[in-house]
Amino acid sequence: MQEVFQVQKQPARHLVREKTIEPVASQEPQPQEELTREQYLELLKTAQRMRKELAYLAIRMVVGTGIQLQEFLALTVENVQPGEITTSERTIHLADSLREELLDYARRSGSDSGLIFLGKTGVPLHITTVRNQIRSVSRAAGLDDSAATVKALQNLFETTRAELMAKTTERLMMEQLDREQAEHGWES
Repeated sequence: MQEVFQVQKQPARHLVREKTIEPVASQEPQPQEELTREQYLELLKTAQRMRKELAYLAIRMVVGTGIQLQEFLALTVENVQPGEITTSERTIHLADSLREELLDYARRSGSDSGLIFLGKTGVPLHITTVRNQIRSVSRAAGLDDSAATVKALQNLFETTRAELMAKTTERLMMEQLDREQAEHGWES
């Protein structure tokens, strides 16, 4: 004898839990404090005083190149040696002094090749380690937490670059106008 079961096509109300969603008090994002050049220099001095070389190099690299922390941690001796780092998105030019500091750090850490930033056990450092060191240096320098975020450091890079480009462009324009005047100016 075969039994036939009839499936009810009604929702099992006892399995559905009704949930009331209450509005969450809106939390305005904290405005990010603008990092000044003086504060940046203070961060570097504080990192040196605290002997936090990783934070020092990270801060210097971000403000000097606009690099992301993931890119910073992926730096190898081989891609730093030529003085410019090519990523999938761009080419990052290094100041000679920064290149030398990175290579010196690698040599002292025992890295003749491969990744520059390794932990004590030889595994790659985690991004949280770098962020925590930057935060520690920032607090020791007396800065607000929002002032020394990676984003604030990158904004300082962009601001400095834009200011220098504007000054350079203006100077080059004036030189061009002076050359044109000397060659084709109205004779009095």
